[in-house]
Amino acid sequence: LIGEGNPDVPDCSTCHGNHDIKGPNSSDAFRLYSPLICAECHANEALMEKYDISTHVFDTYVSDFHGTTVTVFEKISPDQETNKPVCIDCHGVHNMKKHDDPESQVMKDNLLKTCQKCHPDASQNFPNSWLGHYEPSLDKYPLLYFVNLFYFIVIPVTIGGMILFVLLDAQHRIRKKISKNKSAEVKS
Repeated sequence: LIGEGNPDVPDCSTCHGNHDIKGPNSSDAFRLYSPLICAECHANEALMEKYDISTHVFDTYVSDFHGTTVTVFEKISPDQETNKPVCIDCHGVHNMKKHDDPESQVMKDNLLKTCQKCHPDASQNFPNSWLGHYEPSLDKYPLLYFVNLFYFIVIPVTIGGMILFVLLDAQHRIRKKISKNKSAEVKS
């Protein structure tokens, strides 16, 4: 796409900046914060709409086990190298392709090999446990959608019920104590 002169396609300066360009191994922070660089474009609704690309790719990465780990890691140890996967580990660096391109690292036929970079013992069905950058819905992954919905409802209701129980119990104990104190005053 760069060769086609498309101004929407990222070029070198999009990721590396214009000045003080360093090699990819010169800074651990570049790798750790690279998802934020990707999110600058992938969270841009107007830009992604032009190419029918979901703007939820960053959100789904962050909510996925890999992204959650990286997010926590960058808060706790921002100066340390992480061994957790970031966008470039799966999608490539200078060889990114559309997900359905036969040469893409994330194309279904190539996904196992991509996963095996970090998970050398991954079996043939290992990539099937990953949702990709899709949010569970009735159309895609309905079982997971209903599990999430169940938790979304049950957890607040359970916690709310427990808080209500504790408050009602405290109110009952306070009233009982006040009543006991009043009856003790009447007797004396």
